[in-house]
Amino acid sequence: MYKQIPMSAASRMRLVLFIAMSSTLAACSSGELALVDTYVPATHYERYPIEVTRGPVKLEISSQHGTLQSSQINAISGFSRSAMNSGSPKITILHPSGGGASGKVARQTYQLLVQSGISPGMISRKTYPGPAKGSVQISYLRSVAVTKECGDWSTDLANTSNNEPYANFGCSVQNNIAAMVVNPEDFVVPRATTPALAAIRTPAIKTLMSATAAASSPAATTTGP
Repeated sequence: MYKQIPMSAASRMRLVLFIAMSSTLAACSSGELALVDTYVPATHYERYPIEVTRGPVKLEISSQHGTLQSSQINAISGFSRSAMNSGSPKITILHPSGGGASGKVARQTYQLLVQSGISPGMISRKTYPGPAKGSVQISYLRSVAVTKECGDWSTDLANTSNNEPYANFGCSVQNNIAAMVVNPEDFVVPRATTPALAAIRTPAIKTLMSATAAASSPAATTTGP
């Protein structure tokens, strides 16, 4: 059996004040510990990530002369090299359905692509409604590395109290890397390391050893007066 302990009015008042203050402090504490789940990118490669996408590369060839000209031959040869370097040399030849001069140019283009090293099985020919002297188009898909455009000056560079990089920081670096990379697929899956080429490494080592031996020889040592 519990025995009730009498409490004075002053004690009751102090208890009420204690409970009220505890509730207030708990409310303030819960507000300070609230988590913000919005992540703000802190580095330039997070704000401007490099992404790899695929886009068409096209070359338009005029059929006005009825045959390929020397400048067009050079352009097609360079186009075929770019297609092979892209890793996906599947080329589409699109020419007018009217035939005539455009048909002849399309056939010459096909032969030139094969001579440049493109497998016939990787070349497809299609037609589109057009006149006999309409242009011939060749195209292929290639991977392209891209990122967001620069020019975000939404923050005041004079206000650095938050000690964080400004919004446009690192954008030009990311764009330059995306533009300079030879094979954008390296951003997706890096290539395996190839063995060192001994034919290049050995002469370099011999040159270094000769230079070291010459520098340490007595003839190369000079003494003062």
